[in-house]
Amino acid sequence: MDLRSDIVRNPVRLVIPGRSGERPAQSESPISGAYTLTGLLRCRGCGTSLQPVRMLGRRAYRGPCGCRLTAVDAEDIEQFVLEAVAAPAPGLVADAAPEELTRIFRRLFVAVRVGGCAQDLSIVWRL
Repeated sequence: MDLRSDIVRNPVRLVIPGRSGERPAQSESPISGAYTLTGLLRCRGCGTSLQPVRMLGRRAYRGPCGCRLTAVDAEDIEQFVLEAVAAPAPGLVADAAPEELTRIFRRLFVAVRVGGCAQDLSIVWRL
């Protein structure tokens, strides 16, 4: 299953005219304010819980274990997980606020394991 389907995720990039060399801004994600995977996101290598951090002005998750050389972009991995839930059950997460998503994710998952990048993830679902 392609978690980055254009049907579910269509990020909009805005370019500020007249400002060369600046990074394009992204539209706000519905989960952009909160760390919705806190306590659920784990290092695939050792199982250590990844902690929410801010790096270069962006939200991220970083493991204290040292297995990962870089932090995982929070918006990317949260979007992949949101899409994994929305694909089979879109009504479950439709219009959910970040706080609600955190509760929904905790009810649905035991853990979300991430490898080398945000796309390299596996979800351990509760039965």
